[in-house]
Amino acid sequence: MDIATLIGIGGAFLLIIVSIVIGGSPGAFINIPSLLITVGGGLAAGMAGFPMGEFINGLKAMLKALNPGMPNPIEEIDFLTDVAKKARKEGILALESDIDTFYSRDPFFGGIMRMLIDGLEIEEIRSTAEASMAQIEQKLSTEVSVWESLGDLFPAFGMIGTLIGLIQMLQNLSDPSALGPGMAVAMITTLYGAILAYTLCIPISKKLKYYKDLKMLFLEAYLLTAEAIEKGVNPNILRQKLAGLFGVEVEEG
Repeated sequence: MDIATLIGIGGAFLLIIVSIVIGGSPGAFINIPSLLITVGGGLAAGMAGFPMGEFINGLKAMLKALNPGMPNPIEEIDFLTDVAKKARKEGILALESDIDTFYSRDPFFGGIMRMLIDGLEIEEIRSTAEASMAQIEQKLSTEVSVWESLGDLFPAFGMIGTLIGLIQMLQNLSDPSALGPGMAVAMITTLYGAILAYTLCIPISKKLKYYKDLKMLFLEAYLLTAEAIEKGVNPNILRQKLAGLFGVEVEEG
């Protein structure tokens, strides 16, 4: 669980709600037509920009920002170093008994190790792995793009709603008592758009991008490990390379 995402988004919404309640008129901030045009319009326009399946998967990716399910880089470095040590000591074929563990840890890693154990050339393994990495990166980038798009669209539809409200308000200039409430309703859509963009969509897109970049580092680490095993590289050297890849410090094993 990513506590920072949960606290950050939850805290932002809570502070806004508390400020509204302290102001003494929370009911004035609830307007169904404004919600429809801001939320509904933003989602509809966002859907138009992506294939249906990718758009839905992008929305579901919000859960990844809350619970990415990724291992700790240092723990993963230790694991990969241990795999390299076993291969160097007992031979590559000795890794056959761990293949299920590799797949359960990451299907990408399992696939690489399967090819390595089966005796494929490292050039062929790298070519296959890089094609798979490109597909994974494309999928993750689309998830980020969905939330970036919504972060742009919600404020835009909030402004559209405000313009609609202003036009309707101007039609009632003959009734001065209606101008104040009319202006308030017109501004609510802009508020909705800003809240959705800056407290939800933009934070989610940034966190998804962070985890996308981290995921690609893990994939590169798995490929580096396979290459090191195939070439018989000293596991301690591999350990330092992996530490440099992730930008962390590790003790020599």
